[in-house]
Amino acid sequence: MHSKNPVELKGATLDKELLDLMPWELIKEFQAFVFENGPHGVKIGAVNLKNSALQRYVKERFGRKVEWFNVTEDAVIDILNNNRPDFKTELSRLAQTSLETNDNITRIADRIISHAIGQEASDIHIEPLRNETVVRFRIDGVLQTVLNLPKNIHPPLIARLKILSNLKIDEYRRPQDGRIEPEEFPETSLRVSTMPTLFGEKIALRVLNEASKSISIDELGFSEEQKNIILENIEKPFGMIVASGPTGSGKTTTLYALLQLLKREGINISTLEDPIEYTLPGVNQIQVNPRFDLTFASGLRSLLRQDPNVMMVGEIRDSETATMAANAAMTGHLVFTTIHTNDAASAFTRFLEMKVEDFVVSSTIILVIAQRLVRRVCNECATKKKIDKAILKKIRERPDVMEALEKKQPGITQELEKYKFRVGKGCGKCFQSGYLGRVGLFELLTPNKEIHDAILDHASSEQIEAVAFKSGFRDMVTDGIDKVFKGITTFEEVLRTTRNT
Repeated sequence: MHSKNPVELKGATLDKELLDLMPWELIKEFQAFVFENGPHGVKIGAVNLKNSALQRYVKERFGRKVEWFNVTEDAVIDILNNNRPDFKTELSRLAQTSLETNDNITRIADRIISHAIGQEASDIHIEPLRNETVVRFRIDGVLQTVLNLPKNIHPPLIARLKILSNLKIDEYRRPQDGRIEPEEFPETSLRVSTMPTLFGEKIALRVLNEASKSISIDELGFSEEQKNIILENIEKPFGMIVASGPTGSGKTTTLYALLQLLKREGINISTLEDPIEYTLPGVNQIQVNPRFDLTFASGLRSLLRQDPNVMMVGEIRDSETATMAANAAMTGHLVFTTIHTNDAASAFTRFLEMKVEDFVVSSTIILVIAQRLVRRVCNECATKKKIDKAILKKIRERPDVMEALEKKQPGITQELEKYKFRVGKGCGKCFQSGYLGRVGLFELLTPNKEIHDAILDHASSEQIEAVAFKSGFRDMVTDGIDKVFKGITTFEEVLRTTRNT
């Protein structure tokens, strides 16, 4: 056996012939690889030349002259990184092997999870169809099909994920909920949900990165004017700041960023969350658990006895929680919370609908931040292009978008087809989508006297918004158009995520 190190392999890419001799999975398992195959034998680099399993494999596989070379772990990692097979190719090969030998289901499940985490997907969907199983990832808020597997794979794959989630594998008629803690990714967990469907059980996995993050409001997409409004309001000693929007619009991330601004010596910050998406050092985070009677309402009642200065209530879901949160804001606490409404003005009417007294709503809510998430134009493949005819037609059908364009640049709507805007062509980095990452669209509403009066008169959300516009209120569409002109996002994204009024 030789002991010299084949340093010339650093950064090398193995050709298909060599990968067929020792596939990627075995390179990872044995920390060894074939780097030359000639008429006189093969040359193998290995971290541990005395690995008995490797020795047996090589003897059975080659049975001829073998030259051995010591290599470092870094060299193996480099080979792995440079030679990993395409995800679809790898999983299709593993699936075919599984059909033949009833093996590799564990590898398929692990690989789907690791690939999703690597692609920064927020959700994994494994869906049974009549003749196949489809694996889809939600990346930057959009579901994408990443894999089609044979239908025979579906039952053992679902069973494997149930085992990892501590769910009953023989229960397939009722929905179940569980959790996976991947060993390979200690700071990531997956919230698992199963659901019986016509062609078998569907499983959805929400990817939660619980690592500590330093979230800055500068990264979220707020304008300077919006940041100034936020900074002014979070320094108030009491009141309620509400983030509104649909599920998955980034409300909790926004509130985390605001809590980061408040975190300092002398302030007690506590949160009630479901789930805790990631940890905030220096903040008391409490996971809601209805099975043990720890709901948002009961938790908030107990939390008020913990001498908090600042509280975050993950979500207002019922009248009791809404009333308690509003009363806490009224009695000297700064309360952050989220609510599901389409726009900022609707947050006030939603609290009224949940039987919170009008004078309490009027006096406690100091700021509403309504938001959506849009995809960012990929900087790697960005170019300038005229608007597609189909998108142009949709723009002209949206009075709110046309009005925002006219305010931005008078006369532009008359010749919009002549203008070029920044879009992504599609490249390897953005998986040919033209987008990479997301940014928020926001509208901020701070109640003034006229809005207070409208709330006390039980005005509709449309009436409240009309009053706000007279005071210089900027809606989400206007914010979106600003970001289109700056090349941050596209008209298509603004149309997709904002309402049609």
